[in-house]
Amino acid sequence: MGDFWRAYEWSAWLISVVTYNEKVRMTTKDRKPLHVTRMRRTDVEDATYCFVGFPVKSVEKYIPERDTFESVDDKHVVITITLPTPTDGSEVTFERLKEAVEKWKENYEIKVQKPKKEKPSAAPGPMAVARPTGAGILAQIMAYPLAERTAVENIAFISSLKNQITAIL
Repeated sequence: MGDFWRAYEWSAWLISVVTYNEKVRMTTKDRKPLHVTRMRRTDVEDATYCFVGFPVKSVEKYIPERDTFESVDDKHVVITITLPTPTDGSEVTFERLKEAVEKWKENYEIKVQKPKKEKPSAAPGPMAVARPTGAGILAQIMAYPLAERTAVENIAFISSLKNQITAIL
């Protein structure tokens, strides 16, 4: 397991609203609430999910009163938390919890995911040739603007030429 954990959806709500709520935060040195991120799901249209992240070494701070803590595998932990009794004396039901989580999620703006950067292609660059030949290397040397380049660029060019010559021999 990594040094940084994330809790998603209901778990995020439990940690940020139930266990690390404002009352608990006021007793700690760092009184900032957890940062909640809301993202759009890619597999379901018009659906979102929320998560919070925190360092593993701070689990005592964010989940101080837990009933059990069980490692399921290398990437998952089950932490059992007892819900507090509602102040109005009503019963805690699945539907009420679901409503509370959905209402909580609406407080957060949906973060737009940046498109993933494509890896550069392995196509040869302007100074490289697919199959080095003696004539190709000479053409590169003749075309290279040595006086207009920095010392580092020139060294990189010479190194490239050396590799090409080595490939021929």
